[in-house]
This record gives sequence, C-alpha cells and structure tokens, in this order.
Amino acid sequence: MEDDVYDLCIVGAGMIGSAVAKYASEWGRVCLVGPEEPEEKDVNCTRDIFGCHYDEGRIARCLAHDPIWTQLARFSMARYRQIESDSGICFYNEVGSLVAGGKDSKYMIDNETVSKKQQLESEILSYETLKKKFPLLNFSDIDHGIYEVKAGHISARNLVSAQIKLAKSKGCACIHEIVNQIEKKENNKMCVITESGKQVLSRKVLLATGAFTAFRNLLPVDQELDVGLCPLTTAMIEVTADVFTNMRKYPTVIYHGKGTENWKMEYPRSKDGDYSWYMLPPIRYPDEKYYIKLGHLQHATTKRFTKSCEVKEWYCSSGDKTLVNETVDLFKTVVQDVFPISYHGDSCVITTTPTKRPYIDTIHPQLGVAVGGNAYAAKSSDEIGRIAAVMMMKNEWDSSLNKEDFNVKLKNEPSG
Repeated sequence: MEDDVYDLCIVGAGMIGSAVAKYASEWGRVCLVGPEEPEEKDVNCTRDIFGCHYDEGRIARCLAHDPIWTQLARFSMARYRQIESDSGICFYNEVGSLVAGGKDSKYMIDNETVSKKQQLESEILSYETLKKKFPLLNFSDIDHGIYEVKAGHISARNLVSAQIKLAKSKGCACIHEIVNQIEKKENNKMCVITESGKQVLSRKVLLATGAFTAFRNLLPVDQELDVGLCPLTTAMIEVTADVFTNMRKYPTVIYHGKGTENWKMEYPRSKDGDYSWYMLPPIRYPDEKYYIKLGHLQHATTKRFTKSCEVKEWYCSSGDKTLVNETVDLFKTVVQDVFPISYHGDSCVITTTPTKRPYIDTIHPQLGVAVGGNAYAAKSSDEIGRIAAVMMMKNEWDSSLNKEDFNVKLKNEPSG
C-alpha cells in the first residue's frame, strides 16, 4: 500500500542523520533507522555497528583553516539556542575556543586569514595575554592565540537527543535497529532491510552512516565511497570538583606548534614535527565525575582501518594504551598545578575524504549520502543535515556554498 511507503528513509541516527530527519520531516513522511547507544562496548558482543556521538564533549567553533567548514559551523551554531529551546534539551556550553601555536607559523597565519575574511568575533592574544587570561595553561613565549568568543563545546549525546525529539514531533518514525541491506525494488521503491528482517519501503534513502558505510550492503554493487577511517585516541583525565569550578569557563583549546621545553617529548607529531592536540575544559559526565579530555589531531597519525573487525575492536577498546599514558604525561606539563585523580583512554574513528569536506551528494536519484565528517562535522551537523534534507526532499541545492565542493568520490575498487 502507498501508505506504507515513506518519502525518505535515513539510515544512521547520529548527529547528521538526526538533523536530516528533523528537517526532512517538515516536507513528507520520514523514517530514521539506527541503533541506540549500547549500554557498554564489548568486543565479544555480536553488535559491530556503533556511533561517534557517544560523548559529552565536542568542540564547537567557527574558526577553521577552510572557510567552507567555517560557514557550515556558523550556520549550525547560530541555531543551537533555538534547538535547545524547541526541544527542552541543553547541549551547548559557550565558553569560547582558543587556537594557539607559533606566532608566525603557517597554521596560525591561515587561521588568522580565515578569521578576518569571515569576520568572526575573535581576539588575537599575545603570549603575555595568554598567561594572564589562562594562567593554568603553559604555552611557549613564541606562541600566540586566536580566541573565538562565540564558541565552546557541545554534548553530542544531547544534541542527537534534541534533534530526534524534534523530528518525532514532526511525525518522523524511528526504528532502533541496524540496517543490513538496501535493495531497489521493481516498483521503483527502495527497500531498507534491518538485522531483524524488518523491511522499510521508501521512495528515497539517505545514508548518514559514517565509518560503517562500507560494512553493510548499503551501496550499489561494486561501488564504495572514497573515504579513510582514521583511529584517534583520547585521554579522559578525572579532576576534582574544585578544578571543575576553576576551569569550567576555560575555552576549548586546539594547539599546533613547537610547545615548550618541558612538554612531554614522546607524543604524536604532525609531519612538520609540531605538537598537534586538542583539549576541552572539565565536563561532568554521566558517571557524575569531572573529566578533561585531551587528544591528538588526525595529522599526527597515518594509521587507517579497512575492515569491520578493526573498527569494532577499536570502538570497544580504550584506544592505544601507550598513547593514553603519553597524553596524560603531556597534560601534566601543559596544564599547571592540576593533578589527575585518575584517567582512562577512549577511542573514536573519524571518516576522512580526499576533499577534506563532507560528501553531500546522490549516488543515483533515489540514494543519497551525507558522510565524511573529517573530524569537523559534530558542530556543523545541523547545517549538513539541512542541506542533505533539501537535496533529497526537494531535489534542490539550498546553500550559498558550491555544490561541487561536496561531490561524492568513489573508490576504483571496493575493499573487502
């Protein structure tokens, strides 16, 4: 029956998929399919599909080396407070964001250029000002910073919850299952088949499946997205309630530079030999403890995954244990007079593209993709989702950004 057919089925209920569902539900019958967060990550369990939004701390900032990411973030972040108000779910903490590094380095010059051209509300902070404004942070005297005022961090979990709540309020159906296969039926309908065997018929399907896109039969035969699966390790450093009180208004930090002489030497570097890391201020997590999160940037690792078992094992792990210890040692030299109560590692996988931008495109008129966050998509997911929703529901490109910058690229030969 025609009543059993959705206008759009979105596969993947993470940050991008939930945003697509919210917007698409304004224009037709929509179904969002994706598993809920597991109670625990167990490598011995049968489940092998996970999400990247199981976290309380993601950096939200407009400043980026690429003005396209700046625009995606700007549009998304401008709607944060409205999403919070409409959903009744808080997820954004506006504490500012600091990009720091060598004053005359290419990295800092590129960021300053984007900040000026995009007219961001930011300040250039000298080394002396950095010391005065953020006395607990240990920078080099050749460093300076770009402090973005209207920035901070988001709870990825709560953002997804807010988007799904709003999508449901507009009539979106939600199925909390993993999708195994997508088929095109003779009646020109798309059939989404879940692990339990449930079949969802839809006129169109959008994949927002991140690092797991290639590990189910979701794309046409012999087609695979050209993406890289980059594993990252973070250290979750538990601190006291007093440290939380003292540092909760500190900005998020992204650092790319030479560091100081007393920084921990054994830590992943970028190709130019610079330290490359990010840090969030103390955040209260679901276990009622306060953690500072510190991790390396993708420039500092060349490792890539190609198999489902590799990604599952990584998601269910605590990351690279040696690197976790090195990260905590680095933390002790970067943040002064703050002593960890305990620490543990965490892991994630980011989906990179050769263009370093997300794919927002169609494989064929009935199948679209919104994949490839490149470690920048959490804060920008609302706008990515809006563009993708319009693309699928209205067959239009509704953005001032060039469509060609988001064109999908396929691999010549699919991997196993």
